[in-house]
Amino acid sequence: MERILRGIMRYRNTTREQMVKEFQKVRDHPEPKAVFFTCMDSRMIPTRYTDTHVGDMFVVRNAGNLIPHAQHFQDEYFSCEPAALELGCVVNDIRHIIVCGHSDCKAMNLLYQLRDPDFASKLNRRLSPLRSWMCTHANTSLERFQEWRSAGMKDPLIFSSETPLRRFVAYIDEEQKFAVEDKLSQINTLQQMSNIASYGFLKTRLESHNLHIHALWFDIYTGDIYYFSRGAKRFVAVDESSVDQLSAEVRRFYS
Repeated sequence: MERILRGIMRYRNTTREQMVKEFQKVRDHPEPKAVFFTCMDSRMIPTRYTDTHVGDMFVVRNAGNLIPHAQHFQDEYFSCEPAALELGCVVNDIRHIIVCGHSDCKAMNLLYQLRDPDFASKLNRRLSPLRSWMCTHANTSLERFQEWRSAGMKDPLIFSSETPLRRFVAYIDEEQKFAVEDKLSQINTLQQMSNIASYGFLKTRLESHNLHIHALWFDIYTGDIYYFSRGAKRFVAVDESSVDQLSAEVRRFYS
């Protein structure tokens, strides 16, 4: 905690004045452009690796960058994730939702271990809120991963996105660059796009193309950011050679 307090003092003496100016600029008319879901991992600093600033986006963080499927809420939505979707996309009319996973995700490493029925037993879930969270809200990701792995890890996966009829094909790590848990992380990131579309209060916006869902994936050891391209059907590294083409895709499909 002392480190935090010292950090606050450095902030007061360095960036505070500039941040106050930014706060004043957006105080009365903030115009955030995205709701950004990512993991709570301390290595994930989304405003830094997206170069965004005060007022640019709503950021929601949890273990595993999960958005629970609406089927888990029978009578009312009582989780912060759908509440954040409503606040961002309905109340503030934000048109872009981004889900960002990452490599070496401790939540995904745990999810991979939950393939073991004993490890995922009801007793262990009662003792561990994290295991319960992952078993309840990431099991679909794990099942899809296991089916894909059993089939040889070469076939594409098909995900639904904005509507049940609007589907996309995804090839996962064709170059075999990443660990098996990272492959699970990428599948989990794409699964959240389907989960987001399960909420009825977003249906009209999604069907009318006034709301769009995107996926990013961050390799924390290289610093590379990958954007899931529906045209390329895979995660594509955002760099000097790809950014213009990816930007054109975004304008074509999501403007």
